Amino acid sequence: MKRWLWRVAVAAVVAFSGMAAQVVPAGAEPVPGNDREIAVFLCTPSAADCGKRYATAKQRRDVETFLRAMPEVTEVRFVSREASYQALRREFAGKEKVRAKDLPESFRVRVTEAADRRRIATSARSRPGVALVVDQAKQHVEAASPFQLVEVSVFLCMRDAADPGCRHGRGKANKAAATAKEKKAIVAFVERIPGLESYEFEDQKTAYRNFAEMYAANPALVEAVRESDMPESYRLRLRPGVRWGSSRTRLAGMPGVSQVFDYGCRQKDLRLLTEYGLRGIETATKGCE
Repeated sequence: MKRWLWRVAVAAVVAFSGMAAQVVPAGAEPVPGNDREIAVFLCTPSAADCGKRYATAKQRRDVETFLRAMPEVTEVRFVSREASYQALRREFAGKEKVRAKDLPESFRVRVTEAADRRRIATSARSRPGVALVVDQAKQHVEAASPFQLVEVSVFLCMRDAADPGCRHGRGKANKAAATAKEKKAIVAFVERIPGLESYEFEDQKTAYRNFAEMYAANPALVEAVRESDMPESYRLRLRPGVRWGSSRTRLAGMPGVSQVFDYGCRQKDLRLLTEYGLRGIETATKGCE
């Protein structure tokens, strides 16, 4: 693999590593897998591979019969579109731009501890009328507390980075690592962001040390990554509830910035997917990049 492609992959891992560290609050007890449901979301017109149609009543009955017939299944619970919509409105306080008709009906399935969850999920996904199956034991994401600070990573351009913003529009700095002049301008902008609580710079050495600690159980991955593969970044902490979409867009377009990763925003997107079966629609969380 070309080194710049490898760096793209590493940058993605670093971004999602920061998110993974926040998913479960510190000190939280791990949740046993069989205590998490398998969510079987039915077709809606906006879902892929559903022919722009809702699941029919017959398909819904067939899916339920199929699920209840599995010997490892201990409980099958139906969630109506209206019930899901009301739950979403309570959880997000009406902030998500979602209509009731956008939401899929679903079955929530509990299984025995010894069950092959992957096989059950794969089998359910193959049934007519099913749009998406999510094993919440694997995809579990804790909703961010309204009292937690919003974490944001601003990744800087690296030498020969593939990001368009790093390769064009920077004059002599095109295809080069973020310059001292660019970093100075980025810091000046960051310090004016409304709701900023604090920020810190993370150099390649620190980024690699944190990466190695997080993936200590995967020595092959750690060994394959070099310190020079790690992007420099600024780590921002914003007050909860702050609206900074316009600042995020401007920051992402600044010379020397590779990408801006908003972890709180991503957590909400994952929550919408895993609990409500929503993806690929216009919601208030659009623009997390």
